[in-house]
Amino acid sequence: MDTELLKTFLEVSRTRHFGRAAEALYLTQSAVSFRIRQLENQLGVSLFTRHRNNIRLTTAGEKLRPYAESLMATWAQAKKDVALALQHHELSVGASTALWEAYLTNWLKTLYAEYEELHIEARVAQRHLLVKQIHERQLDLLITTEAPKMDELISQPIGSLNLALFRSRNSTEVENYRYIKVEWGADFQYHDEYLAEIDDSYLLTTTSANIARELLGSTQSCAFLPDYWEKLYPDLVKMDNSPVIPRTLYAVWLQNSDHLEELKQLAKVPVSVG
Repeated sequence: MDTELLKTFLEVSRTRHFGRAAEALYLTQSAVSFRIRQLENQLGVSLFTRHRNNIRLTTAGEKLRPYAESLMATWAQAKKDVALALQHHELSVGASTALWEAYLTNWLKTLYAEYEELHIEARVAQRHLLVKQIHERQLDLLITTEAPKMDELISQPIGSLNLALFRSRNSTEVENYRYIKVEWGADFQYHDEYLAEIDDSYLLTTTSANIARELLGSTQSCAFLPDYWEKLYPDLVKMDNSPVIPRTLYAVWLQNSDHLEELKQLAKVPVSVG
């Protein structure tokens, strides 16, 4: 279907006059008449009744009008979206829930301060699923604490984070706190080390650092959380003799990505806590 035929049909139905429709469309009156005949031939019905200057929609024309309006609106939106995609490609960035909560939201703020026209899809999923999405070209960039050792992927340090063991200030002081296991990566061995000390299993496992923080007080528990949260959340208390555990953050993307230059620019902006 030629959208110009629908456009002409709508203009004639609006003006109820072939001459005025021709003026509005910058066409000759014969061109407007020809387009209407083309559309009627395609549909196999008459769209207008013509009695001298009294032009009215037929029953078929009345039925067509809302469809024509909807199709033209959809076509206009499609052209707008395609034009926007040509100007600004949306880059998808994936990371775990805990990394988004603790570090990457601030990173996005920095990115948008430097690149006003940036379009990003922030995707949350487990690391192995995000690695799979990169290989399938469904994801452009992965931020992780574990750089995949694969030849087809580029891994570049983009920042660092420090984790420490916290409990809630509202907790009753006890000798051994229950434990909430926050997923900070498969190679984060400190979960097992702490559980071995208290000879107990963990109360909860979660990918969300915020969920763990909210539960500390009510469950008499502790968890490894971002070290800087001690200043951000007054209810957090660092456990006695808690280690400060440094972790490197990596930006990961395909070597033959279609958006190498954009990804390299993003990776130049370091991840920081403030």
